[in-house]
Amino acid sequence: MPANLTVMPDLPDDIHVRRLDLDDGSAPTWDSFLSDAELERRSVMKNEQRRQGFTLGRVALRSLLAERMDIAPSEVPIIIEPTGRLACPESGLMLSLAHSGKSAIAVAANRNVGVDLEHVREKPRALLDYILADSEKQHIDELPIDSSLSLFLCWTLKEAVLKANGTGLRRSPRKVALSIDIEKGIAHANDPDGKDWVARFSIEEEYVLSLAFDPSPL
Repeated sequence: MPANLTVMPDLPDDIHVRRLDLDDGSAPTWDSFLSDAELERRSVMKNEQRRQGFTLGRVALRSLLAERMDIAPSEVPIIIEPTGRLACPESGLMLSLAHSGKSAIAVAANRNVGVDLEHVREKPRALLDYILADSEKQHIDELPIDSSLSLFLCWTLKEAVLKANGTGLRRSPRKVALSIDIEKGIAHANDPDGKDWVARFSIEEEYVLSLAFDPSPL
């Protein structure tokens, strides 16, 4: 199975993370991890990058759940809820999944949780202004990182929070208010419903990763 890589420190013990990269040596076996329905769904995807991301994400999630449920990855009963959120009711765990570039990450926890991953690339500064509320702009401008990294950090944090509360990008990221501590790799967020969330993040050479979770388990 793919290696369960440590992504970031100091997560609650009930939050389980699986990071998978395209250059993982087990790639030739990945098709055996997917369900028949997933293989069929992937077969109609015309874009190779989309097929790649779909495979990375599902293998990461299935391998993570398979270990927790002690069954084969292809037998993990994953469903798609009406909201589009992935679920595995038999596991008793809340799930989240993200993929970007040549990497994917899956999370399972005994609490509401959301994860986002973005491959860092050039984007206009205007996008950062677009996702920030006016009340956040001074705080974000004062972070000791350049505006390109600020964009991906804020985006991943906000999307992770919106995934965790179950709405995703049906709600505007401007409705998520952030307070970020770069040195500690932690952020606090308030979502559009007024609920508070905690997030951990990692800024890598090519990727920015954020994981948001409810401070209290289910």
